[in-house]
Amino acid sequence: MKKIFFGLAVFAFLLVGCTQPPNPPGELPSDFEVSYGNGAMHLEWGQYNLEIDASGNAVFEKTRGISLSKKYEFTASKSERKKIFDAVVTNNFFSLNEQYQDPSIMDGGWSRIRITANGETKTVTMSNFYLESFDRVESQIGELIISKLGENAFSLNDLSEECSAKKSECIGSTSSECNEWKDFCGWEGGISAEYCDTKENRETCIDYCIENDCSEELCDALMFDAGNCMECGPGCCSFCDSLDACETIGCSVTWVHPSGESWQFGGCENTNLCSGLEETCSYLTNSSQGYLYHASIEENQEKKNRL
Repeated sequence: MKKIFFGLAVFAFLLVGCTQPPNPPGELPSDFEVSYGNGAMHLEWGQYNLEIDASGNAVFEKTRGISLSKKYEFTASKSERKKIFDAVVTNNFFSLNEQYQDPSIMDGGWSRIRITANGETKTVTMSNFYLESFDRVESQIGELIISKLGENAFSLNDLSEECSAKKSECIGSTSSECNEWKDFCGWEGGISAEYCDTKENRETCIDYCIENDCSEELCDALMFDAGNCMECGPGCCSFCDSLDACETIGCSVTWVHPSGESWQFGGCENTNLCSGLEETCSYLTNSSQGYLYHASIEENQEKKNRL
């Protein structure tokens, strides 16, 4: 009986000896880098990615679908990176398997952590699976992100802040990226009167109106000079003082009266006034609704027709 108890005691000792605690964390390795990603299996529910290089430069990006994204940049201090490194060491991250998953769950979410330290790189991915040691490292990374970007760091609501800039980029475009932004931002149309009231955008608006049916509001906006005109040029014809100058920059205007639900000739065929022809320009400017008349330059002779 004593031999049995002695044998059990030795076996218990061996078990304890095989489960050695991890070595205490040392200094932060000079090559320490972190790559972290998580999200839902469905792209439209959101994905998040963080990259921290060995100097502490960090880029955090949140995405939705294929094209919607927003990036944040910040610096992770040495002490902040050391906390992540300590979690990596104390939780034996480099001893974990590369993949943990529950195949019985078809959707759900995933998390991935890649760590580089002391010349070694380890990547561990979780798919609908909980592992405490992995979770501790992930929590430390999440705390860093929230400390830098706030409690809404993992919210997609701030993607809407990109809508204004993306709308300008997507004027007249039918690309899949622009269509995705259009659906997300709820744009009612591809171009606006406000956008066309800027001199730099006039040529884009002209091209758009040649190929599309322009609204009455848009045509009215294009009828007169852009809001930031300083000199003669496209969209700024009231600053032109000669017929030659008007011809050079194409300062003629063609407006057609709306017929039914569409514009004849596709709407605004050309969208500039020429004030060098004072009588014609005055006539157009003072006319009702502006777009009821047609003025053009033909062989340096003015011609005006009422439609």
